[in-house]
Amino acid sequence: MSSLRQILFLLGKDLRIELRKKESLISMAFFGALILVILNIAAGIGKQVDADTGAGILWVAIIFSAVLGLGRVFAREKENGCVAALLISPISPGEIFIAKALVNFSLMLLSQLVLVPVFYVLFGSHFNADPLALVPILLLLNLGFSTTGTLVSAISAGTRRNEVLLPILLFPLILPLTALAVKATAGALATRPFSERLEQLEPMLAFCLIFSAAGYLLFPFAIRED
Repeated sequence: MSSLRQILFLLGKDLRIELRKKESLISMAFFGALILVILNIAAGIGKQVDADTGAGILWVAIIFSAVLGLGRVFAREKENGCVAALLISPISPGEIFIAKALVNFSLMLLSQLVLVPVFYVLFGSHFNADPLALVPILLLLNLGFSTTGTLVSAISAGTRRNEVLLPILLFPLILPLTALAVKATAGALATRPFSERLEQLEPMLAFCLIFSAAGYLLFPFAIRED
């Protein structure tokens, strides 16, 4: 029970800071919405796009906007020299990993509350799909992205080229998860049977479980300062 309390304490602290300053959240939502607008202009305003193209457009905006928030996960601690304080605190590295991953998960979810409606405003007139059909896909990708991204962010945070190194390390790792999410989203937008989307949701869940476990086990080595 104390572990849960410590995780919630660290999660609440980080979320209060993020929501007070709103730097990450505003930049994620604005950048993602800007990508959607640019891609709408590139595709032709009012021009109909098919489900596969629409799914690709949505996930390009979500993934690239999420990287902006991910880069700030450990930047504040590194800048203020708080990583050492975290490591000598009663909070274990595993609990720090879970709390930071939940922060990323929450920021992605909040930004998607803006990006998904913007996507439907720009492209949704061509699709009859229920937006709620996207919920399990969004949740699974958020989980896989946040756990994998938290580990990669801890590795790259101490480098001089953090902003460059982070996407270089992260994108190859999440490529299978993103490809599955695009395919499942295309099925949802085309109102295909749920059984077809389940073929992508099951490997997405497996990806999340594997990378969550790997991140939890490897995080103590990634976060320590030599």
